[in-house]
Amino acid sequence: MPLRAWAFVAVCLLANSFAAAADHKLEPVKGLPDALAPDVAKLISPQGHQIAGPKGAIVEVWFVDNVAVKEGFKPSLSQMYPFQAGQLVGAIRVAKGADFTDFRNQQIKPGVYTLRFGLQPSDGNHVGTSETADFLLALPAAADTKTDNIANFNALAKSSAKASGATHPAIFSLVDPKKAADTAKLEKQGDDHWVLNAVLNGKAKEQAVPVKLRLIVIGHSEG
Repeated sequence: MPLRAWAFVAVCLLANSFAAAADHKLEPVKGLPDALAPDVAKLISPQGHQIAGPKGAIVEVWFVDNVAVKEGFKPSLSQMYPFQAGQLVGAIRVAKGADFTDFRNQQIKPGVYTLRFGLQPSDGNHVGTSETADFLLALPAAADTKTDNIANFNALAKSSAKASGATHPAIFSLVDPKKAADTAKLEKQGDDHWVLNAVLNGKAKEQAVPVKLRLIVIGHSEG
């Protein structure tokens, strides 16, 4: 192939690469959705994050301000994030008309959901589906009106299944926080995972503890 032809191909590939990297973008959001219960809304920061695609807004995410974290927590392979089981961590709103799925590729209808922390069961059915055991589970906001932890995993999973309209809860994978950015950022991971980087205001007793977080908002497991 002539040199000019090779150069043209290289330019096209580079242009396609830039287009792929730019087909989702992160924008700030101010204000909480009205669908959140008053007690829940009091805990969540009104400063949120919108992920938009070529056709417009897809989903918006907010996190609890001064979120409680385990004192003296040290991450391990079994748990990388310093939260309690069933703890309220944030909220998510799926935009009208958006084609949106969770990490299991389950369709999530437009609407508002709370986000609670959970750990992948070690029952052999979930091995290899994610690089960590840490997840956020989505629950319909209308049915999740209390701020207490939902420590019973079966109860948490059952409530979350209402968001997916299936027998399995609606889940979003949390990935290694050690790789998180220092500010809000959207990054592409692999071919089709879009990861939201955020820094939460955490608190252990009266001590401020920033929590870096990486959440796969768009994309699903191949397992």
